[in-house]
Amino acid sequence: MASSPVILIVDDEVRMCASLEALLQGRNYQVSSANCGQDALTLLKATQFDLVILDVHLPDMLGHEILNRIKIKSPDTPVIFITGDTNLDSALSALRNGAYDYIRKPFEPDELIKTVENALAQGSLLREKEAIDNQLNLSEERYRYLVQNIPDIIYTLDADGKFTFLSEAVEHLLGSTVDDLIGKPYSTIVCEADREKAHWFFNERRSGDRISSGLELRLKVTGKTPSREDRFVTVELKSMGIYETAIFDGKKQLVGTHGVIRDINERKRLQTQLHSAQRMEALGTLAGGIAHDFNNLLMGIQGRATLMSMDLDESHPHMEHLTAIDEYIRSAKDLTNQLLGFARGGKYEVKPTNINELVHSTATMFGRTRKEITIHVETHDGPIVVEADRRQLEQVLINLFVNAWQAMPDGGELHLGTEIAVLDDEFCMAYQLEPRRYARVSVTDTGIGMDTKNLSRIFDPFFTTKEKNRGTGLGLASAYGIVKNHGGAITVFSEIGQGSTFNIYLPVSEKTAVLDIPSDGKITQGSETVLLVDDEDMILEIGRALLEKLGYRVITANSGDDAVEIVQRMGSAIDLVILDMVMPGMGGGEVFDRIHQIWPQMRVILSSGYTLDGQAQLIMQRGCNGFIQKPFILSELSQKIRQLLDGDK
Repeated sequence: MASSPVILIVDDEVRMCASLEALLQGRNYQVSSANCGQDALTLLKATQFDLVILDVHLPDMLGHEILNRIKIKSPDTPVIFITGDTNLDSALSALRNGAYDYIRKPFEPDELIKTVENALAQGSLLREKEAIDNQLNLSEERYRYLVQNIPDIIYTLDADGKFTFLSEAVEHLLGSTVDDLIGKPYSTIVCEADREKAHWFFNERRSGDRISSGLELRLKVTGKTPSREDRFVTVELKSMGIYETAIFDGKKQLVGTHGVIRDINERKRLQTQLHSAQRMEALGTLAGGIAHDFNNLLMGIQGRATLMSMDLDESHPHMEHLTAIDEYIRSAKDLTNQLLGFARGGKYEVKPTNINELVHSTATMFGRTRKEITIHVETHDGPIVVEADRRQLEQVLINLFVNAWQAMPDGGELHLGTEIAVLDDEFCMAYQLEPRRYARVSVTDTGIGMDTKNLSRIFDPFFTTKEKNRGTGLGLASAYGIVKNHGGAITVFSEIGQGSTFNIYLPVSEKTAVLDIPSDGKITQGSETVLLVDDEDMILEIGRALLEKLGYRVITANSGDDAVEIVQRMGSAIDLVILDMVMPGMGGGEVFDRIHQIWPQMRVILSSGYTLDGQAQLIMQRGCNGFIQKPFILSELSQKIRQLLDGDK
């Protein structure tokens, strides 16, 4: 009975090694693991492994060094690289140096198993072929079994470039039978635009001047396949010359070529997906930075307008203009919130929220302004609680409602519903969700619908089908970002003339919903001492003026170091700290930690124009007392201060 393949896992993450060991041992593989390069080299010296799964980055050496040692000692041992790098240059370099394949973290177990099986099958095939060349005693039946069961196409060509052998994988990949292609030139299946490249590649093998280890090109799909509708398939072509030694002069003569054709369509798709994700990440970073700076400017404008209005009577003619300025600032803030939502900038005030109540209240508010639309709401019988930032979820719903309204220019019906859903493994895997119970919020309109092309881009930032001045293209992009940042997913179904349905999935919480009490707009005053920390002089100047108008004694610090020094010096004389989150040098998170080390009872309000990668939420979880987003209105700031100072948290 043949022994099971022996596999070595090399990764500095102990949990990763343990997980891979369990997965592979469940498939009857013998598995060893090492957490550093030296341990791996020791194992490689003592044991002949059939396959090595190797991390690119190790604590004591690069994976490429180990790859080179393996290729010197055992050149036929396949090596699969695993990498968490977003930049694939190191992985691609490894492929050029002889690695079998690479997998990018995080990966699915089935993806790893498939790659391992392919690598072991191909490695086995190459060893069997070498045995044939050296011993000529391998049976045809076993050889054919191995060839026909590998997913790659195995082929041989004669000296004129005509097929003399093809494995049956060609039928699955190209839709042509082996009999259709035997005796025909390789150019028959090569895309016209790539024929010159293929011709050069095979001539290189003929001459023996090998520069490239493989060639990427497109092959024509000449028949119907069960899983492919494309006209072309992208493959990686590898080949080696077959030579015979002439009897009369002892020179080698090329008699043909043999090699492997591997389908890399999925790899190309993942590369495209990676590039798209990197582009989206760059756009998100840019959008978040713009929103942050813009919110700081709005804070300055709003603060000045507020200071002016506090010194004027309601009857003063300038009050009309100041009120208009407040409205413009509110509109500008809504736009920056869209940008922050797209940038997935974090949840500001997460509370257990009854999604049924939120849908009802948001629909009622929207319905007052859109009388031409009939809104139907059907919610789950009992409360469905999710942990969420209420304002951000309101923004998501309003974005979806506006999108539906614009899709129904002559009026129509909007159907809203909530229910608890238990998602299957396939759905969770596709949308990268944890298996658990989810609240499903459905938004269905009777509008014009969308075609497949527009549907595929519906969540792209700045994409809009609306005429000029009717949309920024950020509404659905920000909705997507906000839902994802809440650990959920959003899907859409639509057909031309059949309307659209958006489904939002959010993790269900077992906590009791917190009742949202809206601010009454009242400005409250005090006389305590407030430390205001911000690296922007404009914010310090405006903030000081506003707080002093409220009656507080104000101390300012324009850096984290200054803030820590002031708290250390004054201690309990400071009643409250208003702390900017994003500052050069010592950031808001570190300042908060230092303040709590010095004075654990100190009340702190975190303030920012945006939050990056959930930093604000992490600081809140460490005990920060509150969060306020710039630009904030004076009544909101005054009430939040009093709630903390009066102990009404």
